[in-house]
Parts: sequence; structure tokens; C-alpha cells
Amino acid sequence: MILALPPFLVLILLIVYPAIEAFTFSLGQVPTDNAAFSTGMHLIVSPTPTLEVYRQLFASSFFQADLSLTFTVTFLSVVLILIVSYVLALYVRFGSGGLVSIVRSLYLIPMFVPVVIASYALITFYVDHGLLQALLSQVGMGYSSPIYKMLGIVIGEVWTNIPFAVLLLGSGLDGLPQEMVEAAQDAGAGFFSVLFRIVVPLNLVPAMIVVTFSFIGVLGSFTIPYLLGPNAPQMLGVAMQAYFISYQQPQPAVAMAVITFLLAAIAGAVYVWATARSGKAV
Repeated sequence: MILALPPFLVLILLIVYPAIEAFTFSLGQVPTDNAAFSTGMHLIVSPTPTLEVYRQLFASSFFQADLSLTFTVTFLSVVLILIVSYVLALYVRFGSGGLVSIVRSLYLIPMFVPVVIASYALITFYVDHGLLQALLSQVGMGYSSPIYKMLGIVIGEVWTNIPFAVLLLGSGLDGLPQEMVEAAQDAGAGFFSVLFRIVVPLNLVPAMIVVTFSFIGVLGSFTIPYLLGPNAPQMLGVAMQAYFISYQQPQPAVAMAVITFLLAAIAGAVYVWATARSGKAV
């Protein structure tokens, strides 16, 4: 009990207390001595908690576009991360030959590249008149750059999240009994039968971890959407910064942070519920 007290206090001071302060600020409960916030534009100060700032946000077409882009990018990124990572993990687990070692080394590269460096590398490669267009022009192919568009964010998010996802999925696949797979193959089961009837069900928890943490990471990301995404609409992480610094409207920015936190909390709750059910089923 005593050993658990220090991390618990750190959690309260660094996460719980600031989260409560942010939530009360978004409800109009602003301390009178908080000069840093009281200078913000359109600041809502109310003697009783109010959801006015949230009403204004959801009524804004700009916020609706930002929220739609955030959901779209997050969904596409999570799906692609899961698919690409599963293919790589399956190949490393069940493949053979020297190429497996090369693939195992390659998918770890993004883990050691800072996000800022990776973002600028992707810009250099995919931007108009960049390396990829130069290569395609040699064979007479046209090209439209995904950079500064929604697709550019998706590419960046998938690239940076692959190592974590493959490592998690691979650890689950390493725990699969090889005898079970071989017995199914001896009984005449094809690749897809083994995959969907044995591999996927037994590797469900690592896959759910990948989906949950990828969702939370992409949902609140800033650097990649800021560098690779469009100026408008923007993902919520970039929009928060714009409202807080550029527009000098801290309260809507904090409200966006609260919304993002709630969405991440819902994803975490779904993960806990699903893993609990899968544990009972086992």
C-alpha cells in the first residue's frame, strides 16, 4: 500500500487535478484572479456550471469540420495500422528465409526516428516536385501529392505507429501453439481458415490493445497533423493550439481538450470491457 502511494500521488497531481481544473474552466467556473485566462476572447464566466461553450462549439461549422476530419483520419489510420501490422507480424511469425530478418529490422526503423524528422522526410518524399514525383515522371506516370491533405496525415500516422503495433501483435503470435496450427493444416484447413478460426481469435487481446492505443494516439496527435495536414479543416490537436494561441480563445481550446479526453476515455472503457469479456470466455 505504501509503495503504491507515490505513483498514486503523482497521478493525482499531474493528471487528475489538472483535468478537473480544465473541465471546471470549460464550464465557466473561472477564478477571478486568473488573469491569464480572463483576457481570452469570448470567455464565458458563470456563477453556475454551464455548457454554453460546448453548445457554441458544436454549433460552429468550423468545429464540425475539424471533428469530422479527426474522426475520419483516426478511423482510417487505425484500420490501416491494424491491417499493415498484422500482415507484417504474420509474415515474421510464419515466414522463413533471410527476408524475414530484413523485414523484422525494417519495421522497427520508425521507432528510432523522431516524429518531426519523420514528418519532414515524408514531406520531402511525397510533396509535389519531390522524390516520388521525380521517380514516377521517369516512367511517364502522373502524380498528385497527398501532403497537406487528409491522406498525408494518414500516411504519417500509419508509418509512425507500425513498430508498436507489430511488436504487440508479434508477441501474441509468438505465444500461439505451433502444434495447433500444424494440426489444422494437416486436417486440410487453408491459410484463411487457420487465420480467422485460430490465429485471430487467439490473438484478440493484442489486436484490441493495438486498436485502442492507436485510436487514442492518433486522436490526440499534434505534430503529424500540424506538419502534414491541411490548414483547414484541422484535427482537434492542431485546432486546440490555434484556438489557444492564435485566436486567444482558451476556453474553447480547453473544451476541445475535454472532448478529446472523453473520447479517449470511452475507447479505454470499451477496451477494458472487451478484454474482460474475452477473459471470461476463455
